[in-house]
Amino acid sequence: MTTFDLAEAKSEWSLDPEVHHLNHGSYGALPRVVYAEQKKWQEEVHKNPVGFYARLSRPAVADARAKIAKFLGQEADQIALVRNTTEAATTTMRGFPFKSGDEVIVLDHEYGAITYAVKRGLLPAGGKVVEVVVPRLAADSDVVKLIEAAITNKTVMLVVDHVTSATARTFPIFELSALCKKHGIAFTVDASHAPGNFDTDLDALDADFWFGNLHKWVSAPQGAGVFRIAPRWQGKVQSLVVSWNEFEPYPLQFDMLGTVDLSAWLAAPRAIEFYEAFGWERVRKAHQQRMRYGRDLVMAELGVGVDELREENLPMGVVPIHNMQGGVEGCAALGRKLATEYKIEVPITIFSDKYFFRISGHLYNTPADYEALVMAVRKELK
Repeated sequence: MTTFDLAEAKSEWSLDPEVHHLNHGSYGALPRVVYAEQKKWQEEVHKNPVGFYARLSRPAVADARAKIAKFLGQEADQIALVRNTTEAATTTMRGFPFKSGDEVIVLDHEYGAITYAVKRGLLPAGGKVVEVVVPRLAADSDVVKLIEAAITNKTVMLVVDHVTSATARTFPIFELSALCKKHGIAFTVDASHAPGNFDTDLDALDADFWFGNLHKWVSAPQGAGVFRIAPRWQGKVQSLVVSWNEFEPYPLQFDMLGTVDLSAWLAAPRAIEFYEAFGWERVRKAHQQRMRYGRDLVMAELGVGVDELREENLPMGVVPIHNMQGGVEGCAALGRKLATEYKIEVPITIFSDKYFFRISGHLYNTPADYEALVMAVRKELK
């Protein structure tokens, strides 16, 4: 009988027990204690709205930002708080001084909303998006070569995932940072899935723009994200929201969004503490243990060989679906059927006209979650 490390931690979540939750990577899930912390801050607002926003909110946000920055290995003045990476990417691309003829390199693995943000900032200035095709299983050294081959004297920025969404792989961000410095171009890292999975040395990485989500693998409330702008760009790329901190330096300008719910930011340190009690390295290995168990079961059921696998130290993995019927519509229909009839929440991603189950592993998952997916796959895809 398969047993998972930290199996007892499942009780820390209040997820619907009738559902098999295999998609932590998209929206996360709040532990009970983090939800309680968020409600505590929301209650502070409702007890005395004026007292909260006029006197308490600024020092509370500053304290939360300092704790989050420490978790990321940064000083409090090196990290800005945002609601998510979509907001940070939009901020980056709207603030960057693009001009006619500029080129920005993105990879075909990039999350669609981030590419849209690049286009919104770049295309009105007369620039061009250059998409580099990278095979799903490409070696890191080949990734660097493919990107370098696309750099021209018009290239001003490279945008790359640390961890990809559709294909659940990592890219060699330190090597790519060095490549960008070699060619004198800006380096933007979409680290949506990185916080909680990697202890990235952000100072050594020295990306021009780096942003991550806390609602995913840190299990903070939805609406908590982080944004690091290199000192050379601070004050040039500014908050999208213009408010009373307009003339404050980075990152204080980002603290003030007007009258909004700040509880996601304020509860995020409690999420960090929650995992620290178990030990981050142990948590990561427990996530990977679950994911690999489920991934390997589904691979065996679908007859997928190890030559189609890129092994990563991640809590997400993809399994190719070779016999998907009905194309994109069939993919969507299968996803709906798994959710509604089998009570399985698992994303089916599309990359390079191929389909994949993207399977997550988290502390609340049990062997039965993955075994349910195998049974459903057996009925629906064979």
